[in-house]
Amino acid sequence: MPYTPAYEMWRTEVRMADKEAIFEVMLDLGYAQDYPLSHLPWFFGVRIPMTNSNANGQPAEEELTRLNTVENRIREVVRGREGTFVGRRQGLGNRDLLFYFERRPSGIDDRIRASVGMEILFISKSDPQWQGYDQLLPDARGVRAIKDGHTINELLGRNADPEREHLVVHHVRTANPKAAEKLKEFLADKLGLEDVTIAPDGGEHRVSGTHRTPLDSLKIGEISYKLEQAAPKARAEYLGWTADPVGDQVDTGDASDELDLDDLELGLDDLDDVEP
Repeated sequence: MPYTPAYEMWRTEVRMADKEAIFEVMLDLGYAQDYPLSHLPWFFGVRIPMTNSNANGQPAEEELTRLNTVENRIREVVRGREGTFVGRRQGLGNRDLLFYFERRPSGIDDRIRASVGMEILFISKSDPQWQGYDQLLPDARGVRAIKDGHTINELLGRNADPEREHLVVHHVRTANPKAAEKLKEFLADKLGLEDVTIAPDGGEHRVSGTHRTPLDSLKIGEISYKLEQAAPKARAEYLGWTADPVGDQVDTGDASDELDLDDLELGLDDLDDVEP
């Protein structure tokens, strides 16, 4: 299959012993169907330490500009040595760049240090199975985050303000009226969504509920991931979400984005027994 670049970016939140850390991943998924590439067996990783990071491990605004400049210089040096950039991971005060080569790139670390003028960490090792790449591939939560990111980008392209509170309406569709009622209870009681309704949808039933939040993929993903995983138990399909900025709408109460959903019991096991 011919290679076509397919860079995707998503964020994940990791709860550690004493804090919550956010990781931002950008990966070329164009290799996902064909890796490992036998002609690129050598892994070369570059760690750029941040000089100014926020409490969540992500760079402050001015630091982001510096990181991008340093990354561009490093990628230029690697490109000159015929290395292949496959992605990066950013978090815990570092930005890690991932490259693959045909063979061990001798002397490239000194060349990079001379180019960027700062201390940088490197890892260079044989990786014929592309384990470095494999470890960054998105799991189910990551795939959902990518989808949510696409929707957010579409809204931003229509001049939406990501910091403004939005009414994010999640939609689930099922052909089973009993399952629709169960889903309505789940959206309202378990996920804390507002204005939960059941409406006809082409001979089926659409269950919708509203979540007040800025256009933040992590906050939206707390709901969308749970619904995407839970919907099949109700013989249903999660359709995604729509969003409108809070403005002239009637205030419907507190937001649900402060709910701790990590330990939430879905409570949908009994839906397996719903008659079709």
